[in-house]
Amino acid sequence: MVDTRFPVSVHIMTLLAYRPDTLLSSTDVAKSLKTHPAFVRKLVGPLVDGGLIQSTRGKGGGLAIARSAKDISLKDIYIAALHDKPLVCLPKKAPKLSCPVSCSMADVLSKIVDGIEASTQRFLAKTSLEEIVRSC
Repeated sequence: MVDTRFPVSVHIMTLLAYRPDTLLSSTDVAKSLKTHPAFVRKLVGPLVDGGLIQSTRGKGGGLAIARSAKDISLKDIYIAALHDKPLVCLPKKAPKLSCPVSCSMADVLSKIVDGIEASTQRFLAKTSLEEIVRSC
């Protein structure tokens, strides 16, 4: 299964940064994404918790970017969007004890996944949301 939380969260954040003085409803955001507002609300929660989006409930409420786009990196969005699991997840199966390859895979792959995660975050830290908005 492909995890789209990060790219969709970048889309949401870019839309809010593109219109910083406008409160957008989850329906407004969903139209841009061509998806259901409930899916947007599911993704917005972690972005609110991460301090990237302000959410105001009720009539006249909506979503707005919480701080300047130049002060938000793609790493910030990545960490907020994928707070509960890394980009690459390792299988949870117990190794086959009679197989040396099976017994060593968790350690071997753990180092690889840690490297992928560190490289990904370093790369994403180099790009601000403002740069993404300018490319739209």
